[in-house]
Amino acid sequence: MSKRQRYQATELTEVTVIIPCYNNSATIAAAVASALDQTIPVDVIVVDDGSSDDTVSIAQELANANHRLTLIVQPGNQGPSAARNRAIAAAKTSWIAILDADDYMHPDRICRLLDAAKRFNLDFIADDLIRVSPGLAPETGTRLWSDNPIGMLELDLARFARENVATRTGMRRELGFIKPLIRVKFLIEKAMRYNEQMRLGEDYDLYARALHAGAQFAIIDPCGYYSVDYPNSLSRSYGASQIRHLVNTDRMILQDANLSKPARAAVREHKSFVLKDWAWVSMIEAVRTRNPLGMARSLATPPIVSWTTAIRCVRRVMGKTPIDEILINAPQVQLVETLLCHAPPADRSHS
Repeated sequence: MSKRQRYQATELTEVTVIIPCYNNSATIAAAVASALDQTIPVDVIVVDDGSSDDTVSIAQELANANHRLTLIVQPGNQGPSAARNRAIAAAKTSWIAILDADDYMHPDRICRLLDAAKRFNLDFIADDLIRVSPGLAPETGTRLWSDNPIGMLELDLARFARENVATRTGMRRELGFIKPLIRVKFLIEKAMRYNEQMRLGEDYDLYARALHAGAQFAIIDPCGYYSVDYPNSLSRSYGASQIRHLVNTDRMILQDANLSKPARAAVREHKSFVLKDWAWVSMIEAVRTRNPLGMARSLATPPIVSWTTAIRCVRRVMGKTPIDEILINAPQVQLVETLLCHAPPADRSHS
């Protein structure tokens, strides 16, 4: 009897795949199908966050046809964090996995993650996701974070914070984009949920707080999370107020007097990087609204931040690309399907 047949025979359900959605009528069916088609049985909860298109009717039709799929409809748009929290509260399994409504998964992904999580007694386990352009096959994708095999890498707060600084990783290659399998017991014991004020960086916020709280967190080679990289995604159209929440996450962690020196240095580095982004976006917003006070406020930052903002302004006036928008550490194009891990790694790595 195969592993898939064994799981289906016992109907053992340990994982709930959570799919928040907002106006995803074109992609929700594919996302749901990839979740329900896992090689182990999973529950699926779709939370519609106030869609104005046909997302709800499509999801409802799918739910009517499969008892493992539940649809929850929010009364209005409350953001991805609120949608995820609503699903977490409704989940009845020991583990949850987040799937964005415009992404999809390899059929064996959840099985592989769950095997590794149990084997190494982890609270969070993520695979290096595969980024795919819209309309193209998964084989054309590139890895998010590492172009080389990593086996299993345990993450601590210091490593995680550093790997979310784009000047180190390359633009949009930060570890904050990963979508781990999460032990629900850990979230309950630590009274931890997504920050519902955040519509940008809510993943970084949760993972950083979890690591600060002692989560056992690891990342392994790709198991088949396919992230469809739309050019006009929400993360590319954020405002200064949302970036500020990320700064506040780092500031909250830095208030811990017992924070280790490596973690403190890394979180400070991340905070400085995000603060530069905040100052730049604040300047753009102030210029657009002709707000001199806002322009001054964007420069009333530590010297390294204000100096970076001033340089970017000069380069923009000269018609040059701002320095940190230049593509750094571009991912290697490779046959990603050949890199999908076929079994949990044999040992851990701290490299």
